[in-house]
Amino acid sequence: MATIRAPRFSDTPAVYRICFETGPDAGDAAATPELLGHVYAGPYLAAVPEWCRVVVDEQGVAGYLLAAPDTEAFERWAAAEWYPPLAAEHPVDEAGSPADRRIAAVFAAPPRTPGVLLGQYPAHLHIDFLLRARGAGHARALIDDLVDRLGAAGVPGVHLGVSPRNTNAIGLYAHLGFTELERHDDVVWMGRSTGAADDGL
Repeated sequence: MATIRAPRFSDTPAVYRICFETGPDAGDAAATPELLGHVYAGPYLAAVPEWCRVVVDEQGVAGYLLAAPDTEAFERWAAAEWYPPLAAEHPVDEAGSPADRRIAAVFAAPPRTPGVLLGQYPAHLHIDFLLRARGAGHARALIDDLVDRLGAAGVPGVHLGVSPRNTNAIGLYAHLGFTELERHDDVVWMGRSTGAADDGL
């Protein structure tokens, strides 16, 4: 029986492992596993752990939802505090594999979310599960809980990005109340309203 709870510091290695194992480079033996987690897991656990949740079963952490209620503020903090030490430690020209070079480039020049999304959907999330935790309703439980908490905090909406090739995920998010906001060659942005007025955090 799985439970959902707030993350603990001791969960960090498991969250990083899930991030890599469910990511685009999972089958790449040359990729350094922890680098992807430095982008999509670590900064959330460090800066906004109160907005994050993990799914834990008898084998340990099997999934997570990582979120930030104010994307613009979160990205400002990450660019100033989180990424500079990583960029110094992992220069792009010293990365050992194409996957590592791609992540090192993020450390050096962190991308920013398009501002057009942030007025109505200032929060964002990442959600991933190991195979054993899929199909059990955890995605709906985690996202509905996050939307409720964001709404109570006055955050009007939450967005996420998904690969245009991941039609299963796009269908799942649509089923969970997200609508397509923008479509590009490399990402589909989707958003869901919390029902709260845009009064800020």
